[in-house]
Amino acid sequence: MNRLIFVFACLGITLVTQAQTKGRPQFVEIKGLVTQTTDYCGGARPSEEILAELSKPKPQANHIIYVKLGWFNESAKPVYRKIRCDQNGRFRIKLRVGASYSFLDEWKGTPFVAPANSEFVTWDIACLRDRYARPDYLLKVKKKNNPLVSIQLHKPCFYKPYCGQYSGPLPP
Repeated sequence: MNRLIFVFACLGITLVTQAQTKGRPQFVEIKGLVTQTTDYCGGARPSEEILAELSKPKPQANHIIYVKLGWFNESAKPVYRKIRCDQNGRFRIKLRVGASYSFLDEWKGTPFVAPANSEFVTWDIACLRDRYARPDYLLKVKKKNNPLVSIQLHKPCFYKPYCGQYSGPLPP
């Protein structure tokens, strides 16, 4: 009889625990890494070793990434989380299972402001808006086996800006 009471008590506790956790959203830890490659922007033609080194992704220490809900970025969407990478370009964040998130480079976490054309640069605003709207990484969070959020950034030379036409002097 005591065993039967014990079994029913355990079953009751299990059912109550499951009912309590069923209504609450589940969160899982997501890990990420931010790296960057760079163009060669100097004068004389570089060696193959220098070009190879610049094309290797390097961890971005203390880089800021913004996370927003959904599949694309809009100025009106609030920032869900602001993340600062560690000295190795790595970060961790807890996100809700079943939700979709956009990971954004720092400039995309603030409202879009079109840059003014200057003496040397003419901007393609439609191109910039499109670039702003596209996340650097998309993730639909699962209960298990979520991929590493790998954000690969690229730093172009000042005379080859994304979405811009440069017409000024070139480096020697």
